[in-house]
Amino acid sequence: MNPQPLRLRLTWKDTATGDCRSPILELPIALGRIFEAMPATINGERVSRIPLKSSQVSRFHAVIATEGDSIVVTDTGSRNGTFVNGTRQTRCILGNGDMLQVGPCAIAISFAVNSTETHCVNSHIFFNPQTNGPDPALGPQIVSPLAQTNSKGEFPPIAFLQANQVTMRSIQSMGLPVVEIDWAAVGGGLGSLMWVDLLRICGVKVDRIAVLGMEEQPYARYRRLCLNSQIPLRERLRSNSDSCPDNIWGWPPYAVREAWQELLKGRLIVSLKLMWQVFAEPTFAETYTPRAGNVFDSIDRETVRIGWNQMFRYGRVRGIRKTDGFS
Repeated sequence: MNPQPLRLRLTWKDTATGDCRSPILELPIALGRIFEAMPATINGERVSRIPLKSSQVSRFHAVIATEGDSIVVTDTGSRNGTFVNGTRQTRCILGNGDMLQVGPCAIAISFAVNSTETHCVNSHIFFNPQTNGPDPALGPQIVSPLAQTNSKGEFPPIAFLQANQVTMRSIQSMGLPVVEIDWAAVGGGLGSLMWVDLLRICGVKVDRIAVLGMEEQPYARYRRLCLNSQIPLRERLRSNSDSCPDNIWGWPPYAVREAWQELLKGRLIVSLKLMWQVFAEPTFAETYTPRAGNVFDSIDRETVRIGWNQMFRYGRVRGIRKTDGFS
């Protein structure tokens, strides 16, 4: 029987359309901004070319190919770099479940195989626990049922999804890194920011918190919705202040900051109008709403203050299950 060629499933959210894409591709795979700028063949092998429409992605950004028994991603001299699990890499071996970051695109990596018999045991890939790579010599007798992928080669495996509780030993047998953390925020959006900010105010240290998300800025989706609704950064959020990200940081509030900025520009009348609006709303004046850009700038300052980037990790949640602890 001929060995089945290894393929990769790449899963990411299209930043232009918002659609989730999850193709299964043969290696080598080229990633870049312009389709024609990526090579059609590498060493005589036909290349699967993936265009990513973003100015943060170089024309030909990176390539994923096999080197011996490993799958390796190589940055081709891109301007903004290629990241694997949040760390910038020039060349890096990829493992099943890794997160590849190219520009704004967070791409989940999972191994797959060609098979006409999708329900037979041979359709699974077995991973060497020492190398964390696919090893055809391994068979089902030495691999935990939890470590077997489902019929489409996706993670998490079927056994994981069907179990109400899994053992830590089974998780570790997958060969994937296991990290214990006290507090985890899922999603990495504004809700995660507010909760993590409260934890930090209460004294929880940065190394005990993990934030899992697909976009590094917690307001990225909110800003995208604003721009799609024709609300540029200079415009005010077109609704009452209840819909704005809560100013949990206390003094000074948005209105005072904006009034002070106008005063520094010599626009005394505008500054006084802003203060009048705040004290007279909603009976004698319209409710004050902040400019979108000021809101996002405030969030940026707070993320720096609480160490958001140290807690943030690129990734998505594929399943949540109880465990039996480390015993």
